[in-house]
Amino acid sequence: MKGTFSFAEMRAIQSYIKRYEGGFIEKNYSGEEGYSFKLRKSGMDSTYIHFVNGNFIFLSPENKIGGKKNLLPIDNIPVDEVKQAGTDRILELRGPRSLIVELMGGGNIAILQDRKILFTAKPLRRKGRILREGEDYEYPEFIDLESEEFDMYSRIKDSTSDPVRTLASRLGLSKYADEILCALKIEIRNNDELLDHLPEVKEMVSSILKEASNGELYIYEDEFYVWKSFCNRGEPQRVKIIDGLQIIYEESKTIGKSRNEAIMRNVAEMQEEAEKYRRIGEFIMSNLEEVDNILKNAKTGKNGIEVDYEKETVTMRASDLVFPIKLSMSPGENADNYFKMSKRIRDRLSRVKMEPIKNTRVQKKETRRVFTNYRWFINSDGNLVLAGRDASSNDSVVKKYLDEKDLYFHADIHGAPSVVMKVKNPPSDLGIEETASFAWCMSRAWSARFGNGAVYYVTKSQVSKTPESGEYLARGAWIVRGKKNFITHLNLEIAIGIQLYENREYVVSAPPSSIKGRKVTIIPGEGKEEIVNEISDYLGVEKDSIYPVLPPGGWEIKEKIES
Repeated sequence: MKGTFSFAEMRAIQSYIKRYEGGFIEKNYSGEEGYSFKLRKSGMDSTYIHFVNGNFIFLSPENKIGGKKNLLPIDNIPVDEVKQAGTDRILELRGPRSLIVELMGGGNIAILQDRKILFTAKPLRRKGRILREGEDYEYPEFIDLESEEFDMYSRIKDSTSDPVRTLASRLGLSKYADEILCALKIEIRNNDELLDHLPEVKEMVSSILKEASNGELYIYEDEFYVWKSFCNRGEPQRVKIIDGLQIIYEESKTIGKSRNEAIMRNVAEMQEEAEKYRRIGEFIMSNLEEVDNILKNAKTGKNGIEVDYEKETVTMRASDLVFPIKLSMSPGENADNYFKMSKRIRDRLSRVKMEPIKNTRVQKKETRRVFTNYRWFINSDGNLVLAGRDASSNDSVVKKYLDEKDLYFHADIHGAPSVVMKVKNPPSDLGIEETASFAWCMSRAWSARFGNGAVYYVTKSQVSKTPESGEYLARGAWIVRGKKNFITHLNLEIAIGIQLYENREYVVSAPPSSIKGRKVTIIPGEGKEEIVNEISDYLGVEKDSIYPVLPPGGWEIKEKIES
């Protein structure tokens, strides 16, 4: 079954079938895939609720899974109340006999009378909970985001997982964890930052539950939601919940007829989509200045630019690529968004289950991303160095990261990023030179192939956003006053390798002296994808982790170094 059935879809189901309160569970059917229950109420069309494969519920006007009739002790039973246990994946149709459908833990159903279990599909004993005939029914542990007793703050504060996993598991938000972080439109790096935005998170949780109660479904290529996705997944098919879940079920039946063949066809389409998103991200990264100008012109209403003001996007065309970029994002953020979409698809591909096939290819290491709006590395002094990608991140890198003891670097050329050295350890001459070299390579000097460069550095007190009277300050620019310390005779050469940050491995571009172990040094050139492929193969990492760290322009491999 494509996608994940979450708490929100359960709320949508519950909201829809509440109309059958006062009606009956008229019949039940037991088939190979699961169970069906016919709901009937005077003056309304009948509806079947189907529980299949232990992890999916859908509705239809007729019985879709067949099976033997009325084997279960719940036919012609009144439905007094339809409720969801908290905001979790448990549905209960209450009456003289009650039907409970659980989707967690592999799924289960139970039929109760006076809270005694008459039937359960999967008898079990787990964590003190007993499900078997004759026992009192007890709910499994469930989450209720709407309860005043649910302490969302503590759940997040006590979590040792990253923000996505914290939202998904500790708050039970499942696939909507990614959605909420996309909707925030800012980078959330840890749970402390997530707590800073707790009011917005609560507001979005309420919005998800409200949208679920509206009874609509947005179906995308590989997922479905009760609201329109914030993670830029293209245009969805928007349908009523009763139709949408049935569509998803019917698609899964088609795939099941020839599983491997259908999976391979779907995998090929997903691979093509992932590659397309990667190419778009690469194009944006290679043309940051051009994309930035298009965004600026679109915001000022200049003619000749395709703007969709409702969706807040601009349509860009590049050879065989036609794609939207978001007005609310900087060029670097747009590129990173496409790299993330490519990564999500590849993550889903990695979970595709097929018949075993002999494969002699070396599995490439999956590396994480951090500081996704910036280029960064750790210099030989152990100090973190961050560089903006575009005008927006040139502003934010200084505002967010430049503290009193830190140093600000800038190449002595128009079209250079703001670079911040976070001074945790005393800077050495080597550490300063590495940071200056990084600043030079990440500037326009790379694409223009200007060697023998110069970069200056100053303290925070010398950096300001306040221009002199009559002086214009462009977006992303900073005023530097006082004495500048210059590092000169800088070459255009940078290395791609792996560094540890907070005990995790990341692909970075950095001066060769700052990367220990295997690395590839590059210089300006004409190469594009073939260079990335070669670096990817040599380092044993995925291509999508290479593109975001490369200097803007073309590349040529100078040397491959083992250690």
